Amino acid sequence: MWSVLTNDLGKKLRFARNFLRRRMVHVNLQISYNCNFRCGICDFWKEPYRDKGRLSAAEAAVIANKLNEIGPQIISIGGGEPMLHPELVPIVRALRPHHFPVMITNGSLVTAAMARQLWQAGMVEISVSLDYADPHKHDAQRGKPGAFEQGVAALKILHATRTHPEQRVHMISVIVDDNLDEVEPLIELSRDLGITYLVTLYSHSRGNQPSRAPAGDLSRRLLELKQRHRHFVALRGYLARFSAAAGRTDRSRCHAGHNLCNIDCRGMVSFCIDRLEHPAGNLLTDNLREIESRLLASHRANDCRACWTSCRGSIEAILYGRQRLLNAWDYHQMTRPVPLHGRF
Repeated sequence: MWSVLTNDLGKKLRFARNFLRRRMVHVNLQISYNCNFRCGICDFWKEPYRDKGRLSAAEAAVIANKLNEIGPQIISIGGGEPMLHPELVPIVRALRPHHFPVMITNGSLVTAAMARQLWQAGMVEISVSLDYADPHKHDAQRGKPGAFEQGVAALKILHATRTHPEQRVHMISVIVDDNLDEVEPLIELSRDLGITYLVTLYSHSRGNQPSRAPAGDLSRRLLELKQRHRHFVALRGYLARFSAAAGRTDRSRCHAGHNLCNIDCRGMVSFCIDRLEHPAGNLLTDNLREIESRLLASHRANDCRACWTSCRGSIEAILYGRQRLLNAWDYHQMTRPVPLHGRF
């Protein structure tokens, strides 16, 4: 354990240096697009994603080593449903020496044995998606009966099986046009479970409906909830821009390609998870510096304002937001150690 902690300290220092220098710090890694849910807010389970294959643990090790030339990354493992991947645990082991692996899951496949393996392999953070406090609404949104019950069970298991206080479990909701009134009950549920609560804003690029954006003063309502509930740990600078982003009036520049990027299950690198059709190269075969240069070129040419998802928003709130100290404090609350078998 002490060797792991020492290694983490070195990674943290390198990560902090890159963060302060505003370099690449976050990578979305789609290890497979297979999914056992049929969510109405996502197209990744449909054609043409089904036949793209899956990333192997050996390929994940190549990616991890190459990315380490830039520096430690928060690597968000996703898909599809990442827990369908038979090599998920070895992939986490491959990423762990140089980076900080995190994951979002629907929770349906979480068992105590698998949870322990993931934590022991070096997973830093796992978030489980729950969009409605009403189980029937959540099940309908996710296209799977029992999805809500499985998500709650997963949160309990993941929190109980952590192996280190720095490992965190969050509940996360995608904010859409009909679930804003569900947020406070979900925050209260997370409190009862002893975990923390996050949100992300729906991205129309990933769904099959023209718009699921909420109306009204979305930011004000979310910030009021944050003020009332300490378990709601989303950055206030991130929440403050929800209304403008939902109303398509946010004109701030996107930093995808500069501070974050996406890698798919074949190693193809794009500046954004919603722009897979514009790859900057393949990290398994191409030179990292050339890919990095193309990503920066994509960043400079990018005028998209279509999303305000958490992978982009949390980074930009800290690096470019107006209340950087408050956002840094919120980030500390999001990531600070929680005693094993304890509550936030």
